[in-house]
Amino acid sequence: MRLRYTFRFQQLGDTFLGAAVGQNAHLFNGILQLNEVGHFLVSQLAELPPTESDEQQTITTLTNALIREYEVDTPTARQAVQQVVDYLQQEGVLS
Repeated sequence: MRLRYTFRFQQLGDTFLGAAVGQNAHLFNGILQLNEVGHFLVSQLAELPPTESDEQQTITTLTNALIREYEVDTPTARQAVQQVVDYLQQEGVLS
């Protein structure tokens, strides 16, 4: 699982708005709207090595990163990751 686009984010209060930038930006017609955790997870996704493409492996990697960053329990972290992944899939930004 990878991001299809590169995003540039702007923080407005508690919300992060992300616009696609770069070569394929014209293919994404929209703006991502994320909270702090969602922004953190998208940033982590952007940094994953190209070899990490398996969805379950990626979810585990993101869950572990969230646990380290926010010191939350595993079920809470996994639920947050799944919600963000579901949103990103709905928006068509994951491959």
